[in-house]
Amino acid sequence: AEMLCRNIGIIQSGELIENTSMKHLLAKLQFETFIFDLAPYTQAPVIEGYQSVFEDELTLAVEVERNQGVNHLFEQLSQQGIKVLSMRNKSNRLEELFLKITEDTYQREDQHV
Repeated sequence: AEMLCRNIGIIQSGELIENTSMKHLLAKLQFETFIFDLAPYTQAPVIEGYQSVFEDELTLAVEVERNQGVNHLFEQLSQQGIKVLSMRNKSNRLEELFLKITEDTYQREDQHV
């Protein structure tokens, strides 16, 4: 959907709670989690400055803050001789934003009741 849409609206309980451009909506993401599929290695990489966890022996999940970027992450992996075979988003960014926005709206409504 990200590739197909320029504008997006989010409806919750029959009320339009968000109506904006795709670019503006995606700018609300504070961080993204990327999945790195790694080639076999002799020593597990040490990643500094990022939240990371191994999902299995060759799959690394890394949380990247919006202003952080991935260049330094790739530099660290490269310096340690780690080969990245592929990289992808852990989850759909629109789905992630939808859940966050509707949850925030629901919590605000709960506080007013």
